[in-house]
Amino acid sequence: MSHSMPSGSEYLPHFATEGPSDDAKAHAFRQRMQDMFSVGLNVKSLEARPLAAQMMAYRGRKLRFAALRFSPHSTVSSPAPAGKETRLLVSLHKKGPAVVSQGGRENRIETGDLFVIDPSRPFYIETGEIETHSLYVNATELRHLVPELDVATARAIRCDSGVGALFRSTVDEVFTMAPSLTEDVADEIADALLHLLAPVVRSSVQATEHCPNRLASMHRQRIVRFVRENLSDSNLDANMIASGVNLSPRHVYQLFDDAQKPLMRWVWAERMARCRRDLEQPSLRTKTIGEIAFQWGFSNVSHFSRAFKAEFGMTPRELRKNAGIHTTESIELR
Repeated sequence: MSHSMPSGSEYLPHFATEGPSDDAKAHAFRQRMQDMFSVGLNVKSLEARPLAAQMMAYRGRKLRFAALRFSPHSTVSSPAPAGKETRLLVSLHKKGPAVVSQGGRENRIETGDLFVIDPSRPFYIETGEIETHSLYVNATELRHLVPELDVATARAIRCDSGVGALFRSTVDEVFTMAPSLTEDVADEIADALLHLLAPVVRSSVQATEHCPNRLASMHRQRIVRFVRENLSDSNLDANMIASGVNLSPRHVYQLFDDAQKPLMRWVWAERMARCRRDLEQPSLRTKTIGEIAFQWGFSNVSHFSRAFKAEFGMTPRELRKNAGIHTTESIELR
């Protein structure tokens, strides 16, 4: 499949990660994103999941965008080469769950949400299987329109009404036009999209007036990051967390006093959620329930099964059966 494109632009109807290993696939994707969009993204498959990414992309002088499909993965910033242009990531979430973090903020992203990330600053994204429409916009130009941009990143911005809905429908239409865009038209569209995006982003900044203490929020973000990176360690407890983020155990507990779940109850729920996710994956049918439980820090399969049923209303075996996944369980953890 080929398309005649004007000088300076590139239309990529299909790109898929290839390589003998996840590291090779991640490198290929990172290089493609840097070359196409001037964004530094360091992608890593979540444990026990081979990395897979598919992309339809357009790169013009000013207008750059991509439709992406991704397997479960995490993404952090990858410093751009010296002297290289950097762009902001603006993502319209089409399908699947994600959690985004930057600047002491963490938010869950649902279908229909928009979020902005500045890849030049530390950030973290964790997703399930997702589909997104992403724009890569000039950071200087958007900051001129939204001076308070730095406090608007990593926020879930609904786009189901008002100017948000207008922006979303315009972006979707631009994606359908990709094969036939000329460079001059693409430049004008890029300018129009920035002026549509600005009021959408500004609307999210109002929420910052009611956000909790910034330092406490930053500490919680560090704790969340540390926990998610160490969930598979069965020794993970408040003392280990406190040591990992250079805070006292008492302070770590206090930071979660006003959370929906106390600290270690939240850690337990995070482990349970990952076990459920793995148990529902057909690609992991060869792994026993015990192996999955052990992978996420549980040390006794019988206790895990009882707790799993109390949490989700069914045993791990029943969950797999309902999902059409049949395995022979043979491992016992003690």
